[in-house]
Amino acid sequence: MHRYFLIPALSFFTFICLFVIYLQFINEDWKFLVPKEDLPVLCNDKADVALITHEADIIKNRSFNDKPDQLNKEQFHAVFMLPCEIEDRKFDINFNIEASLLSINKWFLDKSKIQEIVFDRNNNNKIDVTFLRVNKTMKWFDNKVRDNEIKIDISDKIKKILFDNKEKFNNFDKKKFIIFFEGWERRKYINYNVCGKSTYNGKIAIYYTASRFKKYIGNDIILKNNKRIFSCTQDDHLNDTSDLTFGDAEATILHEMLHSLGVPSKCSKNPDESGFHVVDNAEDILHKISGNEYLDFNNDDYYNHNINGCRDLKNSKYLVNK
Repeated sequence: MHRYFLIPALSFFTFICLFVIYLQFINEDWKFLVPKEDLPVLCNDKADVALITHEADIIKNRSFNDKPDQLNKEQFHAVFMLPCEIEDRKFDINFNIEASLLSINKWFLDKSKIQEIVFDRNNNNKIDVTFLRVNKTMKWFDNKVRDNEIKIDISDKIKKILFDNKEKFNNFDKKKFIIFFEGWERRKYINYNVCGKSTYNGKIAIYYTASRFKKYIGNDIILKNNKRIFSCTQDDHLNDTSDLTFGDAEATILHEMLHSLGVPSKCSKNPDESGFHVVDNAEDILHKISGNEYLDFNNDDYYNHNINGCRDLKNSKYLVNK
């Protein structure tokens, strides 16, 4: 009697386990469901891609175009980009983005001892952040398939939007861009704290400020008003402008910015299998998990090294000696 009960019980238990594994690591679509709500009138996923402005977006001190450059040289320009229906958390005007980038430079100077990253600033010496809202929903961004069945990632859509609107930026060819995107990109990783992407030795680095991945403090899922929080910025220093502490957000942002500067090179001493990260210390900023302790541990991979013919970050035109 027990044997006949045990077999179906074990079969049912095995089925449930396999189903959970399938949902957790294989088919993750349920994690990216967007709550249905009435869309603003300017949202149109069927029209051509265009920049829009909601009435509520027009706020004092917000910039919809690149302000006049204070330096005629290579520099990073910050962009705050939103899908049409996403809530505006005002990261561009509430000092959030500036505080984050200032903390990155504070960390970089501390580690390098002599250099900082050059950020585009306005005539008040504040970091210049351009606000861009797109007429497409997050569902449109999240859909990787075009009409001709070509798959395109969200990062590629963001890059195309930037290039299609390059007239908004001064000295576009001399600039790289750090884009704070109020959305997410599907990434099939067991570790869900993946919040950035970049073009290696390219034009853009992206930080996804509204990731749909679960965010944890220790072993506890972050809750707010008894609801799970899905955000790469929750309880992080991009949301905390009270000091310039270098937090998880800043580590990820800098990690992606350094990739856009073309480091590490495959000729580095300690590359991983991909060639895009180093493996000699997990606390290195260019380890695959974005450590926050070292700028090139032992200086033998990408910064102030002595490898002939291998790109050295210290020589980048996007850095300046202090």
